[in-house]
Amino acid sequence: MFTRLTRLLSAAIFVCCSHVVSAQRGDSLKADIRYLKTTLEAVHPDLYAYTPQARIEQLFDSCYQQLHDDTDDRQFYGIIKNLLSAVKDGHLSSGASPRFAQAIHSVNTYLPLIIYFKGDSIFIINSVDSKIPAGSRLISINSHPADAVREKLLDYLMSDGYGTSKQQLTLNQNFYFYYYLAYGHSAGFTVEYVTPSGDHKTVAMPAAEEKVINTLKVPAAEKPLLSATFTDDKICILSIGSFDEKDFQKAQLNYPSFLEKTFRKIKQERVQKLIIDLRDNGGGMDEYGAMLYSYLTRQPFRYYLYLEKDKKKLSGRPGLGRQQAAAIPYSGPLWVLTDGLTYSAAAEFCSVVYSNHRGTFIGQETGGTYEGNHSGQMITIELPASKVTVWIPTTKYVMDVTPPKYPGRGIIPHLQVQATPEEYMRHEDRVLQEGLRQARSR
Repeated sequence: MFTRLTRLLSAAIFVCCSHVVSAQRGDSLKADIRYLKTTLEAVHPDLYAYTPQARIEQLFDSCYQQLHDDTDDRQFYGIIKNLLSAVKDGHLSSGASPRFAQAIHSVNTYLPLIIYFKGDSIFIINSVDSKIPAGSRLISINSHPADAVREKLLDYLMSDGYGTSKQQLTLNQNFYFYYYLAYGHSAGFTVEYVTPSGDHKTVAMPAAEEKVINTLKVPAAEKPLLSATFTDDKICILSIGSFDEKDFQKAQLNYPSFLEKTFRKIKQERVQKLIIDLRDNGGGMDEYGAMLYSYLTRQPFRYYLYLEKDKKKLSGRPGLGRQQAAAIPYSGPLWVLTDGLTYSAAAEFCSVVYSNHRGTFIGQETGGTYEGNHSGQMITIELPASKVTVWIPTTKYVMDVTPPKYPGRGIIPHLQVQATPEEYMRHEDRVLQEGLRQARSR
C-alpha cells in the first residue's frame, strides 16, 4: 500500500517496491527460498522447537506457490518475515535488500500514526497534525479491524516461543512499517477510533514519509547503562541496561567492577531491599548473567544445563557446571523489573532467579523464554537473487531450571504491570513505582 511506482534517482529510473518484471524472477525467488530452507535445516540448532516440522514444511510449500515473476520486493520480504516468524526464535532475523532498504527509508510513505499496545488494545499516541486525540483507542484502519491488524502484524515479527511482549514493543516503534509490509501501499488512510472521552470518530489522513513519522515518536526516556541508586529507607535500585561488553566499552564502563563496588556498598550501607531493573536489557555476554546471580546467593548454583552446537554438547563455556557465590552476596528481599525487551542473556538470568524462587518479578513477560534460547555465534547468509540478508543462530542454550509451568513462554511476572497510554506519554514509570511500593510495604 505504501509503494510508489517509480522515482528518478541518480538519473535512472528506480523501481520502488513495485513489479520488477523478469522472465526468471519467480524461479530465482523460489531458489532463494530453497536456499534459505536448506541453510536453516543445516545451521539452526533446534528448528522445530516451537513449530512442528510438518507446519514449517507446509509454510515453505505455500511460499513457493506465492512466488511469480511479478512478485515485488515488499511481497518477497514479507514472505521471508512470515517464514522466520513461524520458527519462533527471536535471535533469527533478516534485513532488507539494499534496494528495498533505500526505498523503505527515503522513498516510501506510510500510515502516520504512533501507537501503543496495552493488553489486546491498540492506542494512538500521536498522529500528523494531532488529528487524533492522544490516548484514543484504534478501531480500524481502511476497514481492517484493529484486532485483525494486530494478529496479522505479529506474524511478521520474530520472538522466542509463544509470548508476544517483545513483538508488541517492536510495533510500538515501527507499526507504520509492518502495516505497510502486511497491507501494501496506500496514498491515504481512513482511521476509525474512540476518543478518551468515549466519542466514536473517523478521520482521513494522507500517507507520510518515514522522517515525518519519526518526529511523532515519544522520545525514549534517558536511562544510564549502569546505575545504582540508594534511597534513604535502605532500598537499592540497581539498573542494568545491557550485558553487552561492546556497550560497556563504548561507555567506558567496567561491568564486573561495577557489580563488585555496588554489592560492597549494599553491604556497607546495610541495604535491606534490592530492586534490579532489567527492562530493555537485550542481553550480551553469557557470563554476565551468572556473575550477577552469584551476588544473590550464598550457595553454589547451577546456571546452564548444557549448550549444544552441531548436535554436540559444548564444554568449557562460562556458566556451565557448578557456579560459586560471590564473596559479598546479598541475601535480602529482591524484586526484578522486566519487559518484552528483557531478552537473551538477561532473560537467562531471570530464569535462574525465578527457578530458585529468589525474587518477585514485576512488569511484563520477558522476551526470552524460561527454558533457554538459540543464540551464540550467528551465521549470516545473503539470498542470491533477492539480496535479503538472514542471520541464523547456531547454539542451543538450555537453562538448569525447574520444569516450566508455561512451556515456550517467558518469565511471566508475579505482578503484571504496564503503564497506561497517558503514563507512557508522560514517561511515568509505573513499574518502578510498583516495585518501590512493594519494597516499602514489606
